[in-house]
Amino acid sequence: MQYTGLREQLKAGRRRAGLTQAALAERCGVSRITIARLEAGSARDVRAGTLLSLCAALGLELTATPAGAQAALETRLAREREQVRRMDLQRRHAVLAARLLAVPRRQAQALVARARAVVDRWEREGLCSRHYVSRWRAMLAAPIDQVAGSLVDPGEWGDALFQNTPWGFVLGGPER
Repeated sequence: MQYTGLREQLKAGRRRAGLTQAALAERCGVSRITIARLEAGSARDVRAGTLLSLCAALGLELTATPAGAQAALETRLAREREQVRRMDLQRRHAVLAARLLAVPRRQAQALVARARAVVDRWEREGLCSRHYVSRWRAMLAAPIDQVAGSLVDPGEWGDALFQNTPWGFVLGGPER
């Protein structure tokens, strides 16, 4: 039986509860050495009753999952988190587009000029591929209303462009 995930959860649960190994052992009626072995990953055969007692004391559930199911769930969770991150980037760029249209023209032009300077630096220092540089340069060369429109709908390169955005100084992300 693999105890890797279990030992990490037990150790984290014990620490969250503010318990020492000895205090947890006393609460569950097992030896401190049993807990130390579980947390170290050196436990061989552990009784189900012992695991249930430890989990109950720490507010954890002991579950059985099919082999490979945990990895599939973690992969799905990672994909969902990535989707949320991409949606947040799209939202932040849409807010920026609205800002460009709402501020005085000179201020919008200054923001676009600063974004162009970032793209120039990318090219000069080789920080992004020429594909990103050329696409951003073309987007930023347009009139303000078109720049704003391209921030809302950047086309098929949207996800990639938003990951390498010259608008970090406005969006709060890295400016690279």
